[in-house]
Amino acid sequence: MKNSAKFTSTMDVKDKNGKLLGAVCVAPAKEIGKRDILLMDEKTTQSVRSITELINMLSKKNVSFEERKQVLDFLSERLRYLEKEITLNTLKTLKDSQ
Repeated sequence: MKNSAKFTSTMDVKDKNGKLLGAVCVAPAKEIGKRDILLMDEKTTQSVRSITELINMLSKKNVSFEERKQVLDFLSERLRYLEKEITLNTLKTLKDSQ
């Protein structure tokens, strides 16, 4: 990504009262083409298997509907970015191998 563009891999998550619960992170996994979705607080980090599982966890933690929508938007944008990077890296590797 260009240096001038603002990019972040984490998003703060607050409950309905505005209290900071932790952060959501999406990052490339060790296995190529896979993603890790993490929910972190000050004490623990949980890996979730799916976006649905994450949203269900946030619902149980009293995160508002609007905040959960923002998390979905963040995840969607981050996953698009990661897919773009993988595609560009794959094309570059194929070009370099010719």
